[in-house]
Amino acid sequence: MNTGPVLLVDDEPVVLRIHAAAVKQFGFETIIAETAEEAVSLTRAYRPSLVISDVQMPGEGGFDFVEALDRSGLKAMPVIFLTGYDDIEIVRGGLKAGGDDFIIKGGSVERLRNRIAFWLASGFQELPSDLRRRALIAANAVKGDHFSKVEDHLTYSPALTQRVLKAVRAEMAPLGADFGVRLVERVCFLGRLSKLIIDECASFGDFVRFPDYIIAVINGLNPVWKREMWPLLGRFEDWACDMRFVYAGVEPLKPFREYEWFVEGLER
Repeated sequence: MNTGPVLLVDDEPVVLRIHAAAVKQFGFETIIAETAEEAVSLTRAYRPSLVISDVQMPGEGGFDFVEALDRSGLKAMPVIFLTGYDDIEIVRGGLKAGGDDFIIKGGSVERLRNRIAFWLASGFQELPSDLRRRALIAANAVKGDHFSKVEDHLTYSPALTQRVLKAVRAEMAPLGADFGVRLVERVCFLGRLSKLIIDECASFGDFVRFPDYIIAVINGLNPVWKREMWPLLGRFEDWACDMRFVYAGVEPLKPFREYEWFVEGLER
């Protein structure tokens, strides 16, 4: 779990107090910024583990703030965007800016608490870049007259989780009880799990919820090496850049010595 402070960015003091109370329930320190400029300075000074930012603020807004973090090399944490507008354009703009999650203002505080808890405990540093790209493509394809509500599309799907869980269990069944004990097997497992989830995603919301599905399937399997998966999630981008991770994802799970890329590596 990340242990840095949580940065709250909003120009409304009442909203900041409500969000600070939600964060403090988890025992985390909060730091507060009322402008995008101040938020960049605080990020540089404190390196927060999570940012919760309003989208609409006087002057530079939340998108400008997160884009500034990205340009400065400071975007190394999840960002939850808060908005008063339930609009597909918010999702498109937020994904382009580097946002990782979206919450519509006026809803249940419990929803905000749940998303804070998820990002602080999941191990993910942000929404993986490939999933952000896929989510943005899917969001751009949405026509206004076919769109209902942002939060309807961002709802976690237990059915998707169960389909992937069933497929993974079937592939793991013949591999033996010691599969996953080795690091290389856990990396191959993560590659395969990622591909199975991506294949099941049907909307931009499914791609945004990719980290949720990863965690849900791992928890559903509950392997003895479950805790060893969390450090891998923090470096997901590094694994995803390795072609061996990609190769492992497109084939059913197998002992790592049977992968073609492994054998080729031995022959060099």
